[in-house]
Amino acid sequence: MNKRNVTALTMALTLPFACPQAVSAAPEDEAQAAEVAQMKAEIAALSARLNTLEQQLAAAQAKQEKKEKTSKAKKGADIVWSGSTKTGYMYDQEKHGTVKAEVRLKAKTKVDDTYDVAFGLKFKSTSAEPTESEVDPMDPKHVKDGHAAEKNKVKLDEASIGRSFGLVYVRLGVQSATIGEGLWLGKSSLNIGSLRYTMTPNDNVFLGYGRDSQDYLAESEKTQSRLLKFFQYEHAFGKDALAGFYLGAQQPERYVGVYGETPLVGKLSIMGEYVRNNNTTKPSMKDGNNEKNGYGYKAIGSHSDTAGYLLSLRYGQAKKKGDLLTSLNYFNVDQNLFMDDGYTAYDDYITQDGLKGFGLVLDYMTSDHTKLSLERYWAHTKPVAGNVSFDGKPSTESPYYTTYVKFTSKF
Repeated sequence: MNKRNVTALTMALTLPFACPQAVSAAPEDEAQAAEVAQMKAEIAALSARLNTLEQQLAAAQAKQEKKEKTSKAKKGADIVWSGSTKTGYMYDQEKHGTVKAEVRLKAKTKVDDTYDVAFGLKFKSTSAEPTESEVDPMDPKHVKDGHAAEKNKVKLDEASIGRSFGLVYVRLGVQSATIGEGLWLGKSSLNIGSLRYTMTPNDNVFLGYGRDSQDYLAESEKTQSRLLKFFQYEHAFGKDALAGFYLGAQQPERYVGVYGETPLVGKLSIMGEYVRNNNTTKPSMKDGNNEKNGYGYKAIGSHSDTAGYLLSLRYGQAKKKGDLLTSLNYFNVDQNLFMDDGYTAYDDYITQDGLKGFGLVLDYMTSDHTKLSLERYWAHTKPVAGNVSFDGKPSTESPYYTTYVKFTSKF
C-alpha cells in the first residue's frame, strides 16, 4: 500500500474521535424539528378550542340577553312614584279663614331605555268660612250671600314624554315649568313643548312654546288658554350662586326679567327677581254684552307698562330634620302685572290688584321629608293710576295682612 493511501485511511479512522459533534448534528436537528412540529400542533388545537369556547360564550350571552328582554317585557317597565301633600290654614285682614288641602301624585317610567314618560294628578280642596254679604265687584247686580264655600278640584298635573339627545333634553306634553325664581311663571299643567340645553357645566338655556291651559278636570266653568312662550339663560357662578335673564310672552302680555341668588356670609343668603310687562293694551274681562269672558283684566284704563320685583333675605336652610330657614321677603308688584295671577309661584299672595309689603316666613323641618311653615305678611295692594273697576270706581289701595300655617310633605 502506498504512502498516500495509508494517510487517507488514517484520517478516516481518526476523524470521528477528533470531531464527534459533526456526526451527531443530524439526529439533534431532527429531534428539534419534531418538537417544534408537536408544539405547532398543540397551539393549533388550543386555538381551535378557544374559538369553540368563544362561540359558545357568545351564544350563551345572546340567550341570556333574550331571556332578560323577554322577562322585562313580561314584567313591564319600572314605575317610580313620587308626590307631595299640603295642609294649611290661612287667616286674612278681614278675619276670614280658609282651610286648604292638596295632594300631588306623579308616576314616571322609562320606555325602551330611550324615552321617559310622566303622568301626574293634583287634588285640591278649599273650604272657606262664612263672610258677610257683599256686592260682587265682578257683577255689581249680584250680591254674594256670604255662605261658607267649598271647592274640590282635580287637575292634570303632568302627561308628557321626554328624551335626551346628549346635551339637549326635549319634553312634550303637559308639564311643569319655573322661570327665574317663579315671580312670573312657576306652575305645573302647562301644555307645552320644552327644550333644555346644557351648554357648559355652568351654563344652560331653557325654551318653551305652547299653551298656558291648566283647567281643572272637575270644574264646569270654561276658561280660555293663551299662547305661552319663553326663553331663559342661566349661569352658575359656583355653589348656590347663579344669575339669569328671560324673555317671555303670555298672550297678550310680553315679559322681560332678570334674577339671581347668592350666599352672603355664613348661613345668610339673598335672592331676587325683577320682571316687566311691556304690554300696554289691557283688555277688559267683560265683553261688549257686559258678560265675563274669562280673558282680560278686572280693572282697566291705564296704558302704562307694569313691573314688579321680589327680594328675599334668608338665613339657614330647610333640607333635613331639625333645619330651620328664616326668610324676610319684600314684594313690590304693580296692579295688572299679570292678567292671570294663577301662574306665579306666589299666587297665595299676589293677585291682579298687585302687592307691596313685607313677609316673614319660618320653615322648620320636622323630618327629612316633612316641613312645618308659618307665613305672615304685612302689605297692601298697589293700584296703578288711571285704572277703574267695572262699576267705574278708581282703583284704590287696600290692606293685605295674612297669616298662613301649613304642613307639607314630599315622598
